[in-house]
Amino acid sequence: MSLERRLTADRADPLDGVAFELRRMETQDALEEVEARIPADWPDDAAAAWASLSGAVGLNADEALRGLAARLAEAFPKRDRAKARDEILASMLAREAAPAAPLWRGEALSSAAEPAEAGPEDAQALIAQINQAAAGRAAADMGARVLRDRLEAVASACVNCDGEAEECFDPRRNRALARAIRAARRDGAPDPMIERAIARARQGLTEPEPGLDFAPAPPAPAPLRLDAALIDAAEQDEAVDGASARGLFRALAETVWSHGAPELRFESFDAAPAAAVIDVARLIASDPGLAALEHAAALWGGLAARHDGALVLTGLSAALLGEGLAYDSEDGRARAAEIAGAARAASPAPVRLMRPDAAIASFLGAESVGLAPPIGPRRPEAGALTACAERALAGLDAESRIAAERHALGAGGLEGLDAPWLEALREAGLDDDAFARINAALVEGTPVRHAFNRWTVGDAFAERLGLSPERFEDAGAGLLEAFGVDPVDIEAAERHVHGAGRLDDCPALPVALRGAFARAGTDARLAMAEAVEAAMDGPCDLELALPAAATIDEVAEIIASAARRGLHGLRIAREGAALYDLLNTIEYEAGDSGRREFVAEERVVERVVERVVERPASRRKLPDRRKGYIQKSTVGGHKVYLHTGEFEDGELGEIFIDMHKEGAAFRSLMNNFAISISIGLQYGVPLEEYVDAYVFTRFEPAGPVEGNDSIRHATSILDYLFRELGVSYLGRTDLAQTDPHKSDPGGLGGGVEKEKLAVEQDAAKFISKGFSRGQLPDNVVMLTTPRHSSPGGGASGGAEPAPSAESYYGEPCPDCGHFTLIETGSELSCDACSWSGPPPEQ
Repeated sequence: MSLERRLTADRADPLDGVAFELRRMETQDALEEVEARIPADWPDDAAAAWASLSGAVGLNADEALRGLAARLAEAFPKRDRAKARDEILASMLAREAAPAAPLWRGEALSSAAEPAEAGPEDAQALIAQINQAAAGRAAADMGARVLRDRLEAVASACVNCDGEAEECFDPRRNRALARAIRAARRDGAPDPMIERAIARARQGLTEPEPGLDFAPAPPAPAPLRLDAALIDAAEQDEAVDGASARGLFRALAETVWSHGAPELRFESFDAAPAAAVIDVARLIASDPGLAALEHAAALWGGLAARHDGALVLTGLSAALLGEGLAYDSEDGRARAAEIAGAARAASPAPVRLMRPDAAIASFLGAESVGLAPPIGPRRPEAGALTACAERALAGLDAESRIAAERHALGAGGLEGLDAPWLEALREAGLDDDAFARINAALVEGTPVRHAFNRWTVGDAFAERLGLSPERFEDAGAGLLEAFGVDPVDIEAAERHVHGAGRLDDCPALPVALRGAFARAGTDARLAMAEAVEAAMDGPCDLELALPAAATIDEVAEIIASAARRGLHGLRIAREGAALYDLLNTIEYEAGDSGRREFVAEERVVERVVERVVERPASRRKLPDRRKGYIQKSTVGGHKVYLHTGEFEDGELGEIFIDMHKEGAAFRSLMNNFAISISIGLQYGVPLEEYVDAYVFTRFEPAGPVEGNDSIRHATSILDYLFRELGVSYLGRTDLAQTDPHKSDPGGLGGGVEKEKLAVEQDAAKFISKGFSRGQLPDNVVMLTTPRHSSPGGGASGGAEPAPSAESYYGEPCPDCGHFTLIETGSELSCDACSWSGPPPEQ
């Protein structure tokens, strides 16, 4: 059958009359922008998808499309090549269809080797394999991560040691190494691997041995061939091959519920790879009579057949919505079957309803994929309705269309909102400038709760309402509630500003049209699949995404219903419950963070009842004038300044990171990272957690460290910063590569006797704990008179002169940390705190 022209004319250039424009686009690595010549009517997402598929960013789209069309037309007979080339080019310009990604790049279609189909007799073994693979991969991932961390800690304890070589690799003489070995053995690390980690460290290799990466993903399980006989036997509680059919079917439903596998097949079929994709919704919109669809199916189906592939239909449910037909209706199913049947009859290649490649779907602007209903009437980028929703509303009068758009999209601001609480805020003194700032935030998509904040409202307004500064700062997204606004009124304002995002509850629409926008349930999708598969005489690749609350029994019912309807196959996946943030919160609150208090209730006779009261984390304020230090260093040639701020007791409360010679984006990223760390410290997150999380992270810049007395090499900026904080504030000498106690970071000499000051108050009030690293000589409190008790218990009237600095023992006091130890016989005594005891072991 000869190919006919639809979009082009004989001897006419398909690009005649097409407007092109130069558009700035990002490269694939998003590092720079280049100019590309793009059709003017292509949206940005289509242009970006074209660039991703063709790799032709910076080139002319007309030249690239001409070359692609000519290459694809070579698959047609010689007599039809010119027509095929022109029609393919025009079809792609109109974004009606596109070849699969491999054909776009000039590659051959690769049909991934699919595992052999498992029969009902293999169901039990397949279920066990899927469960074991999922559990085994999780265990292997966790084990590899723990083992890698432990072996890395062993190697680091060796190379970060400041002693002799033999001392550093001997756990009897290197306490940090002994601790790392104990932790590794406690977590199950094999002794031979620990020994190899130490041996590798001797060779200068701190990386754990190869093979400790995350476990690779297991191969996809085989599809399971399932027939209605097994389901009938399960309902009758009969035995199949000596096993309970009900138990087997229950185990299958549980596995599908847990892992979304295996794929179920009720009839065997060969799945050809996708070779071309056509957008049914766009074709039906241009010609409801199906002529355009049939021509596209013949053109692109011919291309798919010559590459031994399949023609993929997308946008089927969007086409139904554009015609105002409800997905869950007899008319909708009949129209879908008519469309699918027409495409199948016109296409020389098999037709599939499957999810296309994401880039292809973005290029076509597909508003639905496979058999799935459209996500909603609102475009993902917001601000407008989808094309199929606009077509569905096209037959309404102007007033109803405007009301529907306002219902779905919202007003974009507070204008037109008749709410008493808004007037109350105006009367209380919220001026026009504040409302302008609030509306500016709302236009950008900020929720109403977050648009009212201290920066848009202002501190003065909160004071007029009697809101204390502490409560004003802690209110956050609950500021409107703090002002006395009812949450129901806030939700109504949210719908007014940002819309409902749906039209099935819009009172301005007729009931029938509201049904077209209604969300389709599982039964409706099964019924649609049954109708479409009968028309196509082939599989429709039905995928069902169930909510997290779906039960195992519901999964079993869906499987049984699909089998009885005679569907070819089914995939089921259950959405997650989105508990990740909650789990992190629970993990933090359960830790030893000091945030919980145990309060005993009033005692009744002999019965004591205790209750755990968990208070929300509160922010610990830093003094306005605080101590701290500034550390200037160079990491891998990049200069970095670390500023610290401390609480009254010397604990770290904030950090600032200054890399003034880096680019603006990197500086801003580091500044905001430092702010997030500071907020965490002020809310009680232990510094140890940050140190353990960020030390030995690996990325550029990295390399030698200059200007720091204890760290000589860092694997990244974050590694350097948190090792410095760990050494300075936590005494983590295992993170240092030289002994900070043997250096003088302040650049101070020993001084002379007359320069030593008498201390009348606690040194912690004016000495930075981080700068002094906790116990360096500049933190020593030199007493003008040594503290000796008189025989009567009072202070001695005639104090002996203080010993000179040269007469002090060369080690810090193990109790107070001052270098004021005096050797008296076989024992030492401290002049600062009166400690006495034997000399520490060398």
